[in-house]
Amino acid sequence: MQTDGITMREEAMREANERLKTTLMRLAPEPGRRPTAVEGLTLTRWNAANMVDTCFYAPSVGLIVQGRKESVIGREIFRYGELDCLVNGVDMPSESRILGASPEQPLLAVSLVINRALATELASVAASSFDAPGGRCLGVSVARVEPDVHDAFARLVDLLDRPEEAALMAPLLVREVLFRVLAGPQGGDLRRLHTVGSHGHQVAEAITWLRANYMRPLSVDALAARVAMATSTFHRQFKKVTSLSPLQFQKRLRLYEAQRLMLSRNLDANHAGRAVGYESSSQFSREYSRLFGAPPRRDLVRMLGEPQTTPSSEQSKSP
Repeated sequence: MQTDGITMREEAMREANERLKTTLMRLAPEPGRRPTAVEGLTLTRWNAANMVDTCFYAPSVGLIVQGRKESVIGREIFRYGELDCLVNGVDMPSESRILGASPEQPLLAVSLVINRALATELASVAASSFDAPGGRCLGVSVARVEPDVHDAFARLVDLLDRPEEAALMAPLLVREVLFRVLAGPQGGDLRRLHTVGSHGHQVAEAITWLRANYMRPLSVDALAARVAMATSTFHRQFKKVTSLSPLQFQKRLRLYEAQRLMLSRNLDANHAGRAVGYESSSQFSREYSRLFGAPPRRDLVRMLGEPQTTPSSEQSKSP
């Protein structure tokens, strides 16, 4: 049955989303990212549009409850808003900004970090008819949230008001959120990234290694061998997942971290460059300028002089 072209489930989800907005406004009264008592669950509120925020998105499922956002993830541009779901299967470089928020109508979002062990367990039992084997494998997708996913998120957030129940119920709802994503229209890519032996899983393992070792010199041949892939296949599959080559990915890791260190720890360009693995100050400045559009000192002055979010002590964030 439909009402004015909108299914009853869709209408119910819209009503539930209004209640979720009210809950988030109360639980997150101030701007910022707010970790919760439920492991991996973060509430986000921003009251104003902001300058570009560079970071690495951690593997996560994010739901926009209110507002709009634009992100450049890898080389892809994503614009998403209320009732959109962003699924990020691997650590991905991102440049994002909030669009048109205000204290009365802030951006509100809820996100859940993807536990890789749990995702691998659930991927084997979450097969669906939404994709065929051997399809594309990309690290990020944006789509309108499925009602079942929204419902599971809303019940998980509701648990924050019932801490006596959360210890028992939260792990079950975390499993439900992830299972429903894996079994839904956005689950195909995520399943391939968490199916042991698949090219997607091998690339995910390589990304995990790169995140921990980005300061070290990179041999693509050695990294391909580490995850048991031929170099040409590894390069092709890595770019399929991230839209970047392994060397470009490492460069983003280094430069984003250097920018974070200059903002949050007051390091100068020379010390920040060395801290992330650059031996040559001129090479660091050249590559920084190419990515951010200005040399480090000028870029830092720009960032400190514009409205922005408070620099995080963590490089990885949820969407």
